[in-house]
This record gives sequence, C-alpha cells and structure tokens, in this order.
Amino acid sequence: MLSLPEKSILLVEDSTLTRFSSRRTLEERGYLVDETASGQEALAKARGKRDPYDLVILDIHLPGMDGLAVLENLKHLPAYRYVPVMVSTVESNVASVKKAIDLGAVEYLCKPYSTEELIRRVEKLIGPGAWGEATPAEVLHKVLRNELNRASRGGHKVALVLARSERLGKGKIGEYARQARRRLREIDTVIELSKSTLALILPHTGKEGAQVVTTRLESFLPGTWSYGIAVYPDNGKDGEELFTYAEVALKEIWEKQDQGAPA
Repeated sequence: MLSLPEKSILLVEDSTLTRFSSRRTLEERGYLVDETASGQEALAKARGKRDPYDLVILDIHLPGMDGLAVLENLKHLPAYRYVPVMVSTVESNVASVKKAIDLGAVEYLCKPYSTEELIRRVEKLIGPGAWGEATPAEVLHKVLRNELNRASRGGHKVALVLARSERLGKGKIGEYARQARRRLREIDTVIELSKSTLALILPHTGKEGAQVVTTRLESFLPGTWSYGIAVYPDNGKDGEELFTYAEVALKEIWEKQDQGAPA
C-alpha cells in the first residue's frame, strides 16, 4: 500500500532536456509535477491551481520575465507566502543567490545537478514522494503508466526490459542499478525489481534499440544475465500486458540458458 500523500511540484525551467529529466526523476519518486518554460505561465499555473503547490523549483534565467521577478510576484500571492521555492541556475552568482533568498527562496541548486542531488534537496524541503513506501512493482507500473500515456499522445514506442541474474552477491543489485543509471540516457528509468532482477523503461525505443541497451549492459554488468523485452504498442496496450510479455520472454530465455541451449 502507498501510505504517503501525493505532493505537487511546479517545475519552471526553460531547458527542455533539464525540464524533462527533472520531471521524470520527480515523478519516479511519486511527486505530482506540472512544468512550464516561462515565468508568465508559471504565475498563471500558480494562480489557477485550487490548492497551492507544495514546492516550486524555479530557474533564475528565464526568457522574458526572469526567475527573480517570478519569485517576487509569487510571494505576493497569499497562498504562496509559505510555499518553499528552490531556485536553480547555471551560475554560482552570490548576488543572485542573495537576492533570491531576500525575495523568499529557501534553497539553491546549481546546474548541472545530479538526480540524487535533486531528490535530496526536494525531500529535505517537503519530504518523500507518495511512492516512498511503495513496492518496486508498484513503482514500475506507475512509471510505465506515465510513459505509456506520453507514448500514446506522441505516437512513439516504449520498451520494457527485464534483466535477471541469479548469481549476484548480497546487496549487489542496487550497485548494478546505479551503474546502469549512469550509463543510460537521462530519460531512461532503472528499477530494482527484486534481489536478482532489474527493470528498465526506455522511452522512444523499439525492439532494436532495446537490444542495443542489453548489449551495453553486458559490457559492464558482471555475471550471466537473461533479458526479456516487450515494446509498446507491439506487445501490449498497457503496463500489465507489457510486463506479462516481458516476463514470459525472460522466462523462456532463462530456461534455455538453464538447459544449456543457446539463447
């Protein structure tokens, strides 16, 4: 069961890549995220939301109205007087930081930042997301649902890869998951599904692309691994069907390897 309430974040960032990867990272941890690339739209979203966001992540350098002006206007809204605002920028400018703090910001993040640093700062300000006590399978299906919704709207594919190895040392799956995250794209998701299995969700990826990823994994993951691949929409129209297809494919390959037959 998920026991933590959902928390909403407004992400204001003009870099498409940073905005996309940050949103993915936050959503994977169970936060509800609205995003915008401009200050004017950020203020419109804040004014139009019935309940205020729990956190605003605000880039200082925005086109048109800059982040400092957005922050000043935001803090004039009664509902946002006590809502924490974390500003981000590519420059460690002491004057900008001081002005942001004077205007009401409570945290500062210098770009480029790692996903671990982003989550650490967010959890410090508003606590863990709603999936903080979810099982890995629950997280997997929620991330899959989000990606399939995006894929359906954009008309692109999503690949699910299940990677399994039974001969792992104690606690090694977490280390291998971290290695995979460092070597894959920022938009990819790696989940420790069990003590012997990793789940990879690969947006904008078909079967051939997923096979390229498994070959890359083989280059740095020690031991013998088996892989089950399923691609949306070819192998399933929703997360349940996709997972079942990948699980069956994984089981077939695992049994072939166990019997000594070529996979």
